[in-house]
Amino acid sequence: MTGPMQIKRPNSLSKIAEDHIRESIVRGRFRMGESLLEVKLSDAMGISKTPIREALAALNLQGLVQIIPQRGAFVFSLSKQEIVQLCQFRLLLETAALDQSFAKSSVALVTELENIVIKMAAARDTGAFEHYLDLDSDFHDAFFNHCGNHYLCEGYNKVSDIVKTMRTYLSKTKDRITKSFEEHQAITELLKDGKLKAAKTVLKTQITRGDRASADLLKGIKL
Repeated sequence: MTGPMQIKRPNSLSKIAEDHIRESIVRGRFRMGESLLEVKLSDAMGISKTPIREALAALNLQGLVQIIPQRGAFVFSLSKQEIVQLCQFRLLLETAALDQSFAKSSVALVTELENIVIKMAAARDTGAFEHYLDLDSDFHDAFFNHCGNHYLCEGYNKVSDIVKTMRTYLSKTKDRITKSFEEHQAITELLKDGKLKAAKTVLKTQITRGDRASADLLKGIKL
């Protein structure tokens, strides 16, 4: 006899609103620094302001929304210094995760990365921009999926949506997508050849580009 049936509860309205707003921020539909008016969000989603307010509070805790007293809620924005610090944090976490995942299961890691790169090539060639960015995230997530270190994963999860949002802004031109693909392909090939140190050098170049391109992110973004 099987155990008791597990009934999946539907998401609450606040959770649905939270997921919708998060997706819109990550995809760049709500721009960094943009005001998030409860009444407009309520009208657009066809729900009351209460779940909208709860969703914004949850996203504030996650760092995607900034709530300023007497002014309201805004999509997060970053100073140049914060972008530099975020890139440094990413580099530390991703390098450590890559070291551990490569040591633990290099074959499984490389196989997953190869499969992702094949899909990235197809998305690039067909102009499927959002799908390409999803695969870009999958590529970096793979380091953590194979590292076996809960604390590294938790640290990365705390900033992953902010990283995804930055990636959207920094990948809007064809040249940047081309460069991104070349680097992901190079990392995969180097790991396949056992050249971990060289792969980490390419990874560092890729991550620190966010630092160097911070001026692009900051143009026109003000609270």
